[in-house]
Amino acid sequence: MILVIFLPFSVFADNLQEVKLITSNSVNIQKIKSALVDEIKNEIQHYSDIHGWKKVVPNINVNIPKAISSLPHCPEPVRFTAQDNQSQPVGRLKRQVKCESPTVNWRLNATVYVQLTLPVMVARTLIHRDEVITMDMLDSKKLQLKAPKNIITDADQVIGLHAIRRIRQGQLITENVLKKPFLINKGDQVLIVAKKGKFEASTKGMALEHGKMYEQIKVENTATQKVIHARVVAQGKVETIF
Repeated sequence: MILVIFLPFSVFADNLQEVKLITSNSVNIQKIKSALVDEIKNEIQHYSDIHGWKKVVPNINVNIPKAISSLPHCPEPVRFTAQDNQSQPVGRLKRQVKCESPTVNWRLNATVYVQLTLPVMVARTLIHRDEVITMDMLDSKKLQLKAPKNIITDADQVIGLHAIRRIRQGQLITENVLKKPFLINKGDQVLIVAKKGKFEASTKGMALEHGKMYEQIKVENTATQKVIHARVVAQGKVETIF
């Protein structure tokens, strides 16, 4: 014998209404993840525009704690704030997810893993220390960037700079192996200005070292062949005080 129990329709209606309320009042995790991905993409684009990065392909993975599913739906758009001091949007990023409204207020931390693929500058040939970088010394290759690094993506950012140290063929060229051009280069003809009180005299000389502004370098007096130390004060001009 089969027993069939008929329940009033209102019972089913009440249950359906309850499910609907629970769904509408709970956090939509996928929407928050999607919004956070868009936020990180904007950060990447902004950083790329400032630093001249081109053809950047991002791979972004968001990890949000499961506890978010127990939080109430936020009636306002959620906000994201950085919880680290990382200026370059790559690697492991920490972001706080915040809901701030008159009726609902909560916050939690999310972790974002960012990997970028983009073309970077590498050495086509061996580059010696203090050598001036030229176009024929450079090559471009794709790099998977998984952590912050001072990369260079455009040849125009490199040409004319000097190598601080020896750069091997195929080695990644980064900002920490380069320095800005010297005001005076080794072998340049320079004007030596000698000062003593109100007295001032000048003569020609040849730079025996590279020199930046206010840096002291060795200079050979063309007339006497005497080597002196003088301070760089302008392009092609050094000063000595005696």
